[in-house]
Amino acid sequence: MQRSLKVIFLLILAMVLGLTACSKGGSSASGPDGKVNLTMTIWGSENEKKIYQERLDIVKQTYPDINVKLNLVAGDYDQKVQTMIAGGTALDIMMIAENYQAYASKKQIIALDDMIQTNNVNMSERYSEDIMNLMKYDGKQYGMPDRAGAMILFYNKDLFDKAGVKYPSKDWTQQDLMDAAQKLTVKENGKTIQWGYYPGSWWPQWMQLIYQNGGSLFDQEGKPTFNTEPVRNALQFMNDLTFKYGVGPTPTEIADMGNIGADPLFAQGKIAMETTGFWNIGSLAKVEGINWDIASIWGETNAFFNGFTITNASEHKEEAFKVIEALTTLNGQMPLIKAGQDAPATKAGLSSDEFLNAEYGGKKINMAAFSESKIYAEPFNPKWNEMMKLINDKLSVYFNNKASLDDTVTQIQSGMEKLYP
Repeated sequence: MQRSLKVIFLLILAMVLGLTACSKGGSSASGPDGKVNLTMTIWGSENEKKIYQERLDIVKQTYPDINVKLNLVAGDYDQKVQTMIAGGTALDIMMIAENYQAYASKKQIIALDDMIQTNNVNMSERYSEDIMNLMKYDGKQYGMPDRAGAMILFYNKDLFDKAGVKYPSKDWTQQDLMDAAQKLTVKENGKTIQWGYYPGSWWPQWMQLIYQNGGSLFDQEGKPTFNTEPVRNALQFMNDLTFKYGVGPTPTEIADMGNIGADPLFAQGKIAMETTGFWNIGSLAKVEGINWDIASIWGETNAFFNGFTITNASEHKEEAFKVIEALTTLNGQMPLIKAGQDAPATKAGLSSDEFLNAEYGGKKINMAAFSESKIYAEPFNPKWNEMMKLINDKLSVYFNNKASLDDTVTQIQSGMEKLYP
């Protein structure tokens, strides 16, 4: 009798422990048929979700025993994902962008290096070094980059031809940009009606100039270096484009045009050059009456990227890795490429015929501009969001020409030293 009671007690204990394990964020589970069920969170539109599902269907042909449920998170992705993690909601694979280091520093996602080695994934064959490094933290690989379109230069070919200016190339310098912008700026009766370039105040636009100047935001010991000559020269160059040389619209002129932003102004032929990401290609393809193309930036630039990571709470990390590895092969990326959704992060994707020879608005453009771009080591860190708020709050005043350069860089340097003691 005592032995029977002991057996019953042990069975009940095993059931309780099993239920407890399942409730503690045990995201994935094996079904009764032995198949592994995973969840994957993404952001984007319903149309993008369809493309991801198409890609997962391709992966399933290789791994029929792994099911992946897509979870499209609308609104503030990071905030909602953090809430899901805190609440123990099932998560296995997460799409993450610039702030992946915040997740890594909290140990919410895992380093992939061991699985990369075990599964014989040659990262140097799959990615260029600059793109591969986009998702490294503390020397370890925390994500498989999926999209990584460099910032590129859009230019209006008709306006260049009319002004007799040679089309831009990757061999340009900052001075070449300035010279071309001056020739492309047109005034009538003392009023500017066409600008050569739209400098803006968006961080990728000013930050790339710093790295092109040989500067950075941190030294090798991780100490802030905002109050240095490369940074000062970059910010001064940006402001001079607008307020000294008048080749970019001032905030007042932008407001007079309805604050519609650089992309619509370029589409209207009011600015001859702008720097932005892949997404503007799809927008311009729908615009009739504009003759445009793209070129690589005149030096190192940024990449707009995201990648796939694996959560620390996943119970099936090996299976999750198989999925994200397969999603970042040429076969797994092909629906993304054919849909013209973004620039793929892989060498194979960027050099594929489908990407290079894609037509937008019925014509081919210089898609090689993406693979020819060079990405600098962007200063992502776990305090990225706090750092960018500190910097942007000060620069927004400076780029309105309402603060001195000296005061601006001094205040930002002081703030960064407190943020990174």
